[in-house]
Amino acid sequence: MTDQAPRIVVCPPARLTEMFQLRAAVWVAEGADPGAFPSGEWRDDRDASRLHWIAVHADRIVATASLSMHATLADVEEGDVYVRAGLFSPGPVAAPARVTVAADFRGCGLAQSLLDVQDAAALEAGATLSVRQASPAMRRLLERRGWQEHGPGPWDARFPGTQFTVMSLRRKT
Repeated sequence: MTDQAPRIVVCPPARLTEMFQLRAAVWVAEGADPGAFPSGEWRDDRDASRLHWIAVHADRIVATASLSMHATLADVEEGDVYVRAGLFSPGPVAAPARVTVAADFRGCGLAQSLLDVQDAAALEAGATLSVRQASPAMRRLLERRGWQEHGPGPWDARFPGTQFTVMSLRRKT
């Protein structure tokens, strides 16, 4: 890595596949089941409606983040998980997700910067609540940012050995 810091930008449509490939590569390196990503990409149907950001260094995507906005908590992917946790929102709900950082770019603040971008977009969209399921490493970052833990999330067979945590952040309106 050179001294020049990666820059965070909205992911251009032409680079989405590359972004999806980095997502899968990061998780497989962390122990995810490679068979869960047979095309070498982590993408799903909801990606078409999400906002996506990438961190770019020397024209290489080195980190990713996404955000979806929803009218109600029930509209969020796996919304029942958040409803069972006792969460409620009188207004729009933000669902930030998919923060991934290439191993050789960890420790330089990229995850924090991507969380800042997600937070700013959620606030700009008028979110009254943000929800997510966080890996153990992400949970530590989020707790320092004021996120609340609501217990374990459902097991995801793609990520054996990783227990995700249901988390939320109440937004001031």
